[in-house]
Amino acid sequence: MRVVTGFSLLEVMVSMVIAAIALLGLAAAQIKAMQFAQNSFNYTIALIHGQNAIERIWPDICHYQSVNSSLNPGLNPTAAWLYPNDPRFTLTLPNTFSLDMSLTVSWHDERMTDTGVDQISLHASFVNACL
Repeated sequence: MRVVTGFSLLEVMVSMVIAAIALLGLAAAQIKAMQFAQNSFNYTIALIHGQNAIERIWPDICHYQSVNSSLNPGLNPTAAWLYPNDPRFTLTLPNTFSLDMSLTVSWHDERMTDTGVDQISLHASFVNACL
C-alpha cells in the first residue's frame, strides 16, 4: 500500500493559478474604485468652483441688473474666472446676467471613459436687488 504524504506539484500549480486570478480581480476592482474616488473628488471641486462663481456675482448684483448685464469673459473677466485658478476645470457662464441663470463647470478625466460627460450644472436664482 502506497502512502500519500503531501500535495503533488500539479495541485500546487493549479491552486497558485486560481489564487493569482482572484488577486488580479481584486486589484482591478481596487483600481476602478480609486478612479471613481478621483472622479468624485473632481465633482466636489467643480461644485465648489460653481458656488464660488455664483457668490462672486452677489456683491455686484445691482451693477449687473442695472448698469452692465454682461457676464462675457472679455468684458467682465472677474465673473468668469475660476478662483482659485485651476486649469483642470472650465467655467461656462451665460453671456448676459439674468435673475434665473445656469452655469456649468466641466473637467476632463481621460481615465473615466465610461461615465460620459464630466460636468456639473448649477442653477442660480437671484433677487431683484435694485428696486
